[in-house]
Amino acid sequence: MIAIFAGRGDYPKEIIYSLKKNNKKFIILNITEKKIKGSFKINLGQFGKILKLLKDYEIREVIFAGYVKRPNLRNMKFDMKAISYMPHLIKAFKSGDGNILNLAKKILNQNKIKVVESHKYSKNLLLKKTVTHKKPNKIDLQDAKKGKKILDNLSKFDNAQGVVIDEGYIVAIEAAEGTDSMLKRVINLNKNKKKKSGVLIKFPKKNQNLKYDLPTIGLKTVKLCIQSKLNGIFLKKNQNIFLNQKKSIILSNKNNIFISTI
Repeated sequence: MIAIFAGRGDYPKEIIYSLKKNNKKFIILNITEKKIKGSFKINLGQFGKILKLLKDYEIREVIFAGYVKRPNLRNMKFDMKAISYMPHLIKAFKSGDGNILNLAKKILNQNKIKVVESHKYSKNLLLKKTVTHKKPNKIDLQDAKKGKKILDNLSKFDNAQGVVIDEGYIVAIEAAEGTDSMLKRVINLNKNKKKKSGVLIKFPKKNQNLKYDLPTIGLKTVKLCIQSKLNGIFLKKNQNIFLNQKKSIILSNKNNIFISTI
């Protein structure tokens, strides 16, 4: 039996679809503020309740999927099981999202529950090559190289997964607001721009645990890139989740932008 810790966005829906298609039994643990049909609503501070639920359903594999806003540690309600991990929780929260997930994995492993790759049952969501009619040009590839270098250098801060480079110039770097909000800043910066140029580079952080934390783009990201007057999008080969692929590729072709991998 599989348990999906479902955050916001379309990614959990894609995984649920894939699990049903593969006749896999699963339960959904809803860690958002919204309702998810057929799910168990859980509070992340209730470790004891979560572990009991996983034990009752004989869960052997766990998948983390979707966006979850980092909660404020002071506002969380902890049960006794969670309190026993408090020193580790405080340290993890200070260190960044990656370490919070690593702690969750460690606790689950101690209870003989394995955290598996979020894309284990949905490999079709990974991208291997350019999927649009338009291909990146020489300048786009140079921008991608610079963007990758910037993201690699920022990885030690456990933050940015996205950057926009336009003909060698840094236009925007993703902060805690996420890629889509960063692109909204780019739209404003480029509102008087006459021609289309520049690229979005969306990569995993260096040394990021790819089991449960792959960066994701979808139709909304593509729409924002078009509004930003960018030339295209670069993803890391087989290391990015690409949602709403059919609609995204059709829209990209219609607006003459590329989606590619390096």
